[in-house]
Amino acid sequence: MFQKKSDPFELPSVSHEITVVIQKGSHLEGRLQFEGTARIDGSFTGEIFTPDILIIGDEAEVSGQVEADVVVISGRFTGDILASQRVEVQAPAVVRGNIQSPVLQVEEGATFDGKTKMTGPLPQRSRKHIF
Repeated sequence: MFQKKSDPFELPSVSHEITVVIQKGSHLEGRLQFEGTARIDGSFTGEIFTPDILIIGDEAEVSGQVEADVVVISGRFTGDILASQRVEVQAPAVVRGNIQSPVLQVEEGATFDGKTKMTGPLPQRSRKHIF
């Protein structure tokens, strides 16, 4: 009769195994498209598209456009983010840009300088690339 509400801070039911890694000291530019969980610890400039999870590590520097289900940032990010589930900005992150997501969590000690638009969850099939 009663159903438990899902926790908006719980990671979606995808494999939490990291399938893509950009190591510290790596510098990439272009378009990154993947499935699964990706972690960036180096620097990346360009576009990132995934139906899953993007993690930007605390020593990473990323600039460009991101479209993902979940984005977790603890490094430096400049650009635009469209997340269908949520965005987490964790200390010591510095984020400059625009975020569109149903859930935005900014941890104490993190910096967010930009605009945000809170939306309802975007259905996976009907999402369109915004870039």
